[in-house]
Amino acid sequence: MNTINNAVKLATAGFDVALLASPEKIAKTHTVEVAHDDDGNMLAGFDIVGKNSVQYRDVVRATSVTAIKRSQTKKEQIDAKTDAGAGAVYDLSESRNRKIAIAVVVGAPGFVSNGQPVELTEGFLNLCFDAQPTWQDKILTALEADANFLAI
Repeated sequence: MNTINNAVKLATAGFDVALLASPEKIAKTHTVEVAHDDDGNMLAGFDIVGKNSVQYRDVVRATSVTAIKRSQTKKEQIDAKTDAGAGAVYDLSESRNRKIAIAVVVGAPGFVSNGQPVELTEGFLNLCFDAQPTWQDKILTALEADANFLAI
C-alpha cells in the first residue's frame, strides 16, 4: 500500500521527461548579490546562468581542451611536487575559475558609472574580481546550487 502511495506522489509531482527533448532550453538566471544598502536591499549584483547553460559548457570544454593539450606536451608538463610546479597548478586552477566566472555572468544589475549602467565586458568583470575576489567566489558558489536555476 505504501509503495502505491509513493508511486502516486511521484507521478503527480514528477518531472515531465518531454522537457528534456524540447528544442527550447530553459535559460534561468540567478542574481548573486554583492552590494547592499544599510537596510539590506541589493545595490548591485551579477546575473548568472547555471551549469546547464551553453556559456558554462563552452568555457569548461575550452579550458579542459587546453589542459589536455598542455599535459600531452612534454615541454609544458608541470612537476607539481616542486613549489614552482604546485604554484603553476594553482595558478592554472585560478585562471580556469576566473574564466568560468566571467563566462556565466550575463548581467550586472546596479553597477553604474556616471549614473549610467555599466557595459558588461570581460575587462569590467576582471576589474571587479581583482578588486573584490570574494565576488568571484560567490559566483562560483552559486553555480553549485542547482536550486538557483530550477524553473518552477
